[in-house]
Amino acid sequence: MSKELALSFRLVSIKTDEFAIIEDSFEEEGKVSLESSFNFRVDKEKHILGTTVKFQFEQNDKPFLIISVTCGFEMEEEAWESLIDVDNNKIIIPEGFASHMAVLTVGTARGVLHEKTSETDFSDFIIPPINLTKIITEDIEIELSVD
Repeated sequence: MSKELALSFRLVSIKTDEFAIIEDSFEEEGKVSLESSFNFRVDKEKHILGTTVKFQFEQNDKPFLIISVTCGFEMEEEAWESLIDVDNNKIIIPEGFASHMAVLTVGTARGVLHEKTSETDFSDFIIPPINLTKIITEDIEIELSVD
């Protein structure tokens, strides 16, 4: 589909879905890995697209620092209508716009993580820069539920 158009929207909500520090799973000298996941959702009544990002800092396959944040983006009416595939009862988010929403949500998660870990022993753990254009490589299609 790959629509190249300006989509008017505004950030309307930020929610910390999950935050945990599991001190018993952390070893000062151990190797740290970072797992991430991204999810998109829709509230068709309010014309809101949601992007959720989750990050887990792990050692030995055990998470010791977990954060999940969702940002809600309210779409202007014309932009919303341009995303709807009426024939297939789907909303189709162009990959570039999906990446943009994900970038904003990752940045928000980075800020939330900083604030929640400040003045703790975990304040040095920062979500690194992520090239989301390498992760989100196609349009996002979401089925619209039948009322």
